[in-house]
Parts: sequence; C-alpha cells; structure tokens
Amino acid sequence: MRRRPALKSGDYRRVVDLATAAYVEMIRRKPELVQGAAQLQTIMFFPRLGAHIQLSSDSQPEIIYDREKFIFSEAVTYYEFVVDYMIHVGL
Repeated sequence: MRRRPALKSGDYRRVVDLATAAYVEMIRRKPELVQGAAQLQTIMFFPRLGAHIQLSSDSQPEIIYDREKFIFSEAVTYYEFVVDYMIHVGL
C-alpha cells in the first residue's frame, strides 16, 4: 500500500504535529527568536487553533494541545504559517 501525505489523506492532526514540531526545531536552532522583542512575533503570533507554543522556565519551547482533532483549514493554517515563518527567518 502506498503512503499518502497527511494532508491529502485527511490526517489533519498529523499535519499540525509536523508543522508545530518544525516550528519548535526552528526555535531550538535559532534561540534568538525567543529573546527580547523577537519573542512576541515567534510565540504570540503562532496560530492558536487548538495547539499553541509556550516557553518552559528554561526558555525551551513546548507544544500544548487544547484538543485532539483538527479540520482541514486549521491544518493548512499551521502548515502555511510555519513554512512562511521559516522562509522569513532564513531556514
């Protein structure tokens, strides 16, 4: 059986998981994104459509899920936000 990408197959939770994991990895690679004024854009502008990012006491990002299921438009929003932001910061 051929594997289909998560978005095409309707696995919207998986799309959100992959997008948020990529975003967290970006923050780990560029810790300056969560320092000073850059933190506002990095954390506060992240979509809050059932999952959000918060920083632990040692400034490590973590994903907090408010629910388990996502719909197509939410998954696409997370995906597009992360791709656009990664391009913006040069990754």
